[in-house]
Amino acid sequence: MSAEQFLRLADGLPEALLLVARDGTVLSVNRAAGRLLGLPRACSGDLKLHALVDNPPAQIDKLLRDWTRSSQPLPAPIRWRPGRAGDLSGWRCTAFTFANPGDAARGHVVLRCQPGRTALSDFQALNRELARQQATLRKLHASREALERAHENALVTLMSIGDAVIATDARARVETMNPVAEALTGWPQHEAAGKPLGEVFRIVNEFTREPALDPVARCIAEGRTVGLASHTALLARDGTEYVVENSAAPIRRRDGEIIGVVLVFRDVTEDRLAQRQLHYLAQHDALTALYNRHYFERELERAVQVARRGALRYAMLYVDLDQFKVVNDTEGHAVGDELLREVGSLLGQRVRKGDLIARLGGDEFGLLLTDVSRREAMEFAHELLQRVKGHRFARHGVDYEISASIGIAMVGSETSSAAEALRFADIACYIAKRNGRSRVHMYDDAEEVNVATVGEMQLVNALRHALANDAFELHFQPIVHIASGETRGYEVLLRMRRPDGTLLPPGAFIPIAERYGLMTEIDLWVVPRALRALEDADRRGQPIALSVNLSGSSLGDAAALAAIKKLCRALRVPAARVTFEITETAAIAVVHIERAQAFMRELQGLGCRFALDDFGTGFSSFAYLKCLPVDIVKIDGTFVRDILSDPVDQAMVRSLNQIAHSLGKETVAEFVESEAVLACLREFGVDHAQGYYLGRPGPAIS
Repeated sequence: MSAEQFLRLADGLPEALLLVARDGTVLSVNRAAGRLLGLPRACSGDLKLHALVDNPPAQIDKLLRDWTRSSQPLPAPIRWRPGRAGDLSGWRCTAFTFANPGDAARGHVVLRCQPGRTALSDFQALNRELARQQATLRKLHASREALERAHENALVTLMSIGDAVIATDARARVETMNPVAEALTGWPQHEAAGKPLGEVFRIVNEFTREPALDPVARCIAEGRTVGLASHTALLARDGTEYVVENSAAPIRRRDGEIIGVVLVFRDVTEDRLAQRQLHYLAQHDALTALYNRHYFERELERAVQVARRGALRYAMLYVDLDQFKVVNDTEGHAVGDELLREVGSLLGQRVRKGDLIARLGGDEFGLLLTDVSRREAMEFAHELLQRVKGHRFARHGVDYEISASIGIAMVGSETSSAAEALRFADIACYIAKRNGRSRVHMYDDAEEVNVATVGEMQLVNALRHALANDAFELHFQPIVHIASGETRGYEVLLRMRRPDGTLLPPGAFIPIAERYGLMTEIDLWVVPRALRALEDADRRGQPIALSVNLSGSSLGDAAALAAIKKLCRALRVPAARVTFEITETAAIAVVHIERAQAFMRELQGLGCRFALDDFGTGFSSFAYLKCLPVDIVKIDGTFVRDILSDPVDQAMVRSLNQIAHSLGKETVAEFVESEAVLACLREFGVDHAQGYYLGRPGPAIS
């Protein structure tokens, strides 16, 4: 305890109190002791207790040692020399020692003197007061240490958090900033300290490039937490630009006065770019960079609402490339994608300001022309048609003739919805294709009742529904070995079940499926189910073979090949029992002949066989029979049906059979409908026969 602290505590007490060091130096006395002993209250440090008493010095030294070692008050047998108050022999003293906070020495002693009676009880009161003071001091020290730790923790947190932080004073001048803020602004703290925030934290609107509102100035002016406006960019000291988000919060005293601001901000450049990319992808076609169908339909719906109010009249153009699948299947999907990109760019170059173009899917594009008449829409469409026809697309030494069919539907006050406008334009495009392709057709209300058009569109929807809901069925027609009369295999034929339960034969839907590009999907529906039926028959003890038809679109599709190969590898019966039937027109006209050869050899390598169906109907049948690696030739039924009455048909069947045999291939005659026809075929040496006489197609293998 210092002399000053002692005086503050003891001066008002009536008892005489002396503060003595462990060596006996009198450090201070209170007012009562000063009067009693004739001493100044603040001693110079030269006065020793030994000089005030008659006790021998050795005794005083021993008493001092005893007092400083005891934590309890002890009697002090001191014989005071006469003082200012006269004889002090009747006075009684008590000694008390305590630790001095912050001082390693334990040895300050307080002597309390009272005349003629014990001072212990009063001294204990002083002791308690001193103890309370000591406890208060300890709490103050602990509080200060806690504040220092909290300050240190706050600094560590500030330096380690991922967001940038700048603290300013009430005049918006920089006081502190963390490393993230230093990195983003390009200003180290020792240079930024004291500078106006606007010099260190320079922000602009990233689009207009106008200076953005200072969030700290707003925070101080409005007395509340504020954030940055959208699209705010931070310009770093070296010119680097960051898109940032931030908030500024006031720092207040207890009385509410703002004494500074904490600005917290973070770099959201990558997040913003990702958001914009997602927004772009949600509206654009990834292949052509044109708008996608979703965005087009949304804008078309807006146009319909405007048109219904009579404000404007629009034209919806539905553009479908002719023979795109020829390029796609012959040259591959990558080349097909190149063609779509080139056509998309070609169409986009002609679009006027205010018009809209989108890729609707596959090889189909949509255009929405604003404020046009029927005549202007027709002229525009014909010009597009000529631009597409004039575009040269060549790959691998082959020039492909590119053309398009365009359907137009006017969008006016009578149009009920975007879906209706799209449907009318689609119907018009279909009619343009049906009329010979590379044409423009304007939708007319009368065409809504065109049974053929609407019927085919409904059939396309029915096909898609059948694929999604397994509404197809497999039927099996026997193929008989003529010499033995044994049924050695079956051809798998497809039927589609209508909602009313009736079955639709393949001739009623296959041409539409080919036109609308659904054949590969249908093939990949048929093949796994046919192979499953083959395995089921084998488990029943019927080791038969199956012939499965493949379309030309599948014959050139790498994905279809991969899927079929996977199925054949997993087959639990010999793959030699599987024959894939293709038509010569599919192999020749739909895909490049080399691609067909490669497709066939891949599956033959797994043990599968191939049959050339409808042989003899094409002018180049014989030439392609040599280069297509088929195992079986199926003689077209149109030659077989009238073989008994038509000498030409007889000659054709005989010749086709001989040619096939000379090339080492088996033969199958179709459309066998009588015993007489079968006998004639047996005479010609045909290997197998198929027709209603031998067995009609049925839903089960029997």
